[in-house]
Amino acid sequence: MAPVPISPINVGHIDDVQELTKTKPKSIPERFVRDITERPDQLSTSPTHMPIIDFSKLTNSSNTQDFTIETLKLASACEDWGFFQVKNHGVDLKLMESIEELSREFFMLPLEEKQKYPMIPGTVQGYGQAFVFSEDQKLDWCNMFALGIEPHYVRNPNLWPNRPEGFR
Repeated sequence: MAPVPISPINVGHIDDVQELTKTKPKSIPERFVRDITERPDQLSTSPTHMPIIDFSKLTNSSNTQDFTIETLKLASACEDWGFFQVKNHGVDLKLMESIEELSREFFMLPLEEKQKYPMIPGTVQGYGQAFVFSEDQKLDWCNMFALGIEPHYVRNPNLWPNRPEGFR
C-alpha cells in the first residue's frame, strides 16, 4: 500500500543536507536555523541524562514492580524527551551492525539514487524530511530514510532500495 499524505500542505523544495555540506556553505540556510529560544540547553541534553529503558523489564511479566517502574520511565521518556535508549532488547548485535552498515552505505549513495525513494510530503516513509507541514517551518539538519515494517499493511515495497546490495 502506498503511503498516504498526512497533510495536503505544499512544502516546496527542501534542500538535501548532505548535498549542502558538500558545497561548504558559508552559512546555514535560514530554513534550518532555529530561533535561539527554540534551541536546546546543552546541560539538559547531555547524553548522560538521556532516558534508558530496560526492555527486559517490560517483557518479563513475573516482576510487576519492575514492569510498573519501567513503564513509568518509558512514559516519561516519551513525554519529556521524545526518544530514549533501549537496553536488553534481545536484538542480535550482528544484525544491528549489519543494518547500521547497510544504512551507512545507503546514505553514501549519490543523491540521484537516494531520490528514487522519495518521502511523499506529509508522510514519514521514504528518503527526505519528515513532519514538514509548512513553508515557514524550521527543519532539522538531517536527511532521513524511514520504512514502515509493522503492521504489514504499512509496508511500501516501492520504497525498499535495490542498492546497496542486501538492503532488501
